Amino acid sequence: MRDQRLAPGIKKPPFRTGMRLALIGAVLGCSAQASAACQIQAIQYDYPEQRLDQALEQFAHTSGCPVEVDSASLGNLQAPALSGRFTPGAALIQLVRGSGLEVHLDNGHYRINQSDREHIEDLVETFRYRIDSARDNNQLTQDEARDLDAQLDAIEAQSDQLITEQGFLSAAEKAGHERFFAWLEGRLAPGAL
Repeated sequence: MRDQRLAPGIKKPPFRTGMRLALIGAVLGCSAQASAACQIQAIQYDYPEQRLDQALEQFAHTSGCPVEVDSASLGNLQAPALSGRFTPGAALIQLVRGSGLEVHLDNGHYRINQSDREHIEDLVETFRYRIDSARDNNQLTQDEARDLDAQLDAIEAQSDQLITEQGFLSAAEKAGHERFFAWLEGRLAPGAL
């Protein structure tokens, strides 16, 4: 299995486990009461360029918002300087943008991970296997298989680029990818071949 990229030149092992997660807020001594004090309005942030783990620690203190993150994924990643008034979500996105990590907000809980990237990579890998099987069983021509593989390459590359540039994959971008995967599922269904 290949390594998965955080960003160009940065790799992580090809395994995933919930056991590797650390709750930055808990590590910093922020209690459940502090997360209730998570500021949702824009506040002032003035951070120098620093290691991403340090920036996230400072973020948790400034905003009162705990952040769940796989500390192993942070490595020696750098966060850019951050100066200005931001909502917590916008501040987090600014801090992780360019790292290949993603910011997620679920029910008022911030997470930084690569779940969207991993989901797309898993789907691409599954569909590549199915395309190869269909081609090997003469259910797809070489050209049809090559075209479908090229579309998978494009989706994977586009997702990587957007996540790295933006710090997240938007709902519209996810929906577009899911529509393609649903179409491909129908295309590869036994009756369709």
